[in-house]
Amino acid sequence: MKIYEKIRKIRKESLRISLKEFHKKLEQIFGDGALTYHSLCRLEKGYRSDIRLKSLYQICTGLGISLKELREGTDDEESQIVTIVTEKDRENNKYIYNDKACAEVLSPRHLRFLAMELAIMPGGATEREEDPLDANKFEKLVIVTQGAMVVAVGNERHLIKKGGAISFSSNILHHFENPSPTAQAKCIIVQDPKSY
Repeated sequence: MKIYEKIRKIRKESLRISLKEFHKKLEQIFGDGALTYHSLCRLEKGYRSDIRLKSLYQICTGLGISLKELREGTDDEESQIVTIVTEKDRENNKYIYNDKACAEVLSPRHLRFLAMELAIMPGGATEREEDPLDANKFEKLVIVTQGAMVVAVGNERHLIKKGGAISFSSNILHHFENPSPTAQAKCIIVQDPKSY
């Protein structure tokens, strides 16, 4: 059982209140610092697999149970040293660039880096992007796992084929293209630190 499924079960079966009523209860307890209704909806539906400790504290308080009790019997209880991301978790954590390019986040939110799988349909491309210039040095590592991709960084264009990799400072304007007219291309992108 996922932790969000247990939250929903306790709210419905033990408290016997609607999600709106539960949110009002959290607002009474935590005032302006309470989770928003929209966030609570997303958490309870499992659209966010990486629930923050602050949010869990509020939910546990509203449910009248401890964090340990909430985690008992859930996937979250299984390991204290690893975080597993399932295919369903990936489906609920997508970034859609456009109708030909989509990325699924692979890494849990608590990590300092971001890992995602980018899929680009034939002839597709992502929008141009760049990470902010600040004290952090943003870097990306791109490993092509299917087909080939053109990785455009600044004024340079590099064709990277399956099994190849490229790394660069991601505060330079960049984007990804699939040059094939028939085959999908995929890559794993690791960014350190993440910019969101």
